Amino acid sequence: MKQLITLTFLFISLFFYAQNYPFAKDFASGKVTLKDSSELSGQIKWYPSQNDKLKFRKNESENPVKYNPDDLISFSSGDMKFVPLHNFQTYADNYALIGTPTKIENTFGQVISGGKFNVYLTSIRGYNAISRTAEDYLNFVFQDTADPDKKLYAYPYMIRMKEKKYEKAKENLYVLFKDYPEIVEKIRAFKKENNFLEIIDMISNINTQKN
Repeated sequence: MKQLITLTFLFISLFFYAQNYPFAKDFASGKVTLKDSSELSGQIKWYPSQNDKLKFRKNESENPVKYNPDDLISFSSGDMKFVPLHNFQTYADNYALIGTPTKIENTFGQVISGGKFNVYLTSIRGYNAISRTAEDYLNFVFQDTADPDKKLYAYPYMIRMKEKKYEKAKENLYVLFKDYPEIVEKIRAFKKENNFLEIIDMISNINTQKN
């Protein structure tokens, strides 16, 4: 229950303002881990979207270096950790409007839980044709760590669209969690006005169980 409450506060904050990440508008303390596993501590700046590169500098007097997801193993700020995610389908502006998922070549995802199933949170920047403004579309992304292909499965979070599109997006999750009927049943019964964080909590509980 404590974990669920923590997740709830985190995602409510992110849903209303993706820029609530301390490093979204200004540089904030952080650390990057390079491909050779070396770590650099300093300051980072990154707006959570698939198009923004991470900016890193060791101190205020240094010019920032830009990194894309191919350059890093991870980066972190406070108790938040982000890792590169590659080649997956996500649900954003095109899906909300016409039901077509968007292919993401690479972006950073926030690590929510790890173990049997990795769970990430991504923010996909898209154009809202109704309001005629840019909008952040949140997706949970799931991965079975036993899958040799390391395939990623996304599911939309609190996106304004018709219920039938949420139902369509569930299909991949039924396959991913086929060995966990209690999770499949919870997903099957889920409606967009329900609390999807309860499902995340169930998955996190599986990750914390001892083999």
